[in-house]
Amino acid sequence: MGFVMQIEAMQSVPIMAAQQIVQHTLPALERRLDEAIILKPQAIGLVMAAVQIIDSAGLTWLLSMQERLETLGIRMRLVDPSPIMSDVLLATRLDARFTVEFAGGDGGAHGANGHSRTSQAPKGHEAGGGDGR
Repeated sequence: MGFVMQIEAMQSVPIMAAQQIVQHTLPALERRLDEAIILKPQAIGLVMAAVQIIDSAGLTWLLSMQERLETLGIRMRLVDPSPIMSDVLLATRLDARFTVEFAGGDGGAHGANGHSRTSQAPKGHEAGGGDGR
């Protein structure tokens, strides 16, 4: 009974991503996500600190999981992306599609664009293409 009460109060569930988010590693990551969904948290934080390789299947998976979680009323956050992951998010402009958080308390945590932030673009893209870059 105490365990059930703890589940109901769950705010966020962290999931550690492996070094590679590629097509053959996605089933294991999705199983861990499914296990977290059972807990019915308000948010799931995908900890990206160890990610060194991500392919197009991995990026597509992230987008589809974000959409899936939104339909369940659960927010998905990308937490502490590695420098490589930050570069990929910036290069693909997906940094505007995800909530990206930096949990490090060293004061030097910066986003892929060099700014400390938690970002979340609206579903319909806030700026229509011309962002001044």
